[in-house]
Amino acid sequence: MTEEELLNTTAKRTKRNPNTTRYGMFGLSLGEYNYNRLDEYCKKHNLYKATLVRSLVVDYLDRAERRNNV
Repeated sequence: MTEEELLNTTAKRTKRNPNTTRYGMFGLSLGEYNYNRLDEYCKKHNLYKATLVRSLVVDYLDRAERRNNV
């Protein structure tokens, strides 16, 4: 997935629905440098960090599964 594809397909920041059930909450240690990079990128592109990370993980898993099913 290219950066442009990612930005076009990832939902932008909106007010969260408090009734939304959240799955898969886990801590992720990025270190200060990578956390700050992620934070700046998401602010620049009006994204939630979790939404971006989720999109990247789903894309990675989709590619891995396609590769394994060939």
